[in-house]
Amino acid sequence: MVKLQSSSLHFIAVLQAISLIAAMSPAEAGTASGTIGVSLNVTSACVVNGATSASSTFGNAGNMAFADQPGLFGNVDAQVQTSGGGALSVLCSPGASPSLTLGSGQHDNSGQRYLSTGTSSIAYRLFSDPARTQEIAVGGSIPLGSATSAAITVPIYGRVNSGGAVIAAGSYTDTVSVTLSW
Repeated sequence: MVKLQSSSLHFIAVLQAISLIAAMSPAEAGTASGTIGVSLNVTSACVVNGATSASSTFGNAGNMAFADQPGLFGNVDAQVQTSGGGALSVLCSPGASPSLTLGSGQHDNSGQRYLSTGTSSIAYRLFSDPARTQEIAVGGSIPLGSATSAAITVPIYGRVNSGGAVIAAGSYTDTVSVTLSW
């Protein structure tokens, strides 16, 4: 038989006490950690006239209404107005390079836009400047520069003139296609 010294007996007693306490207390929960990958791909987008989401169509970009005239008149000017009363507005992703292209109207002929009522028509022109010296030809584009976080105001001006001829009375209209690219 092996005889244990009192210090060894004391050590064994301490170990037994620790074992007894550990057996009586509930098991401690463990922890582990990890990560979650989060991503978002954002494509460049533009909206017109304060729209709240990008779409492949933006509907009516505005209207240009020349003031009523008698059958014979000189230069009459107008400007595109949105439903809110201001100029056309384009908001694009910062860094995009938007461009607005004005196509033909419903009544264009040989690269000239016309207002029409029945069989009568009258030529009109669109411009990118208030002095009306920079004409926007059919299919012509207006570069809007590099977009920032602010909306870009795009004024479009128009001019009509009876050209010295007496024009038939009527309500003359046209609809011009508008394409925004970026």
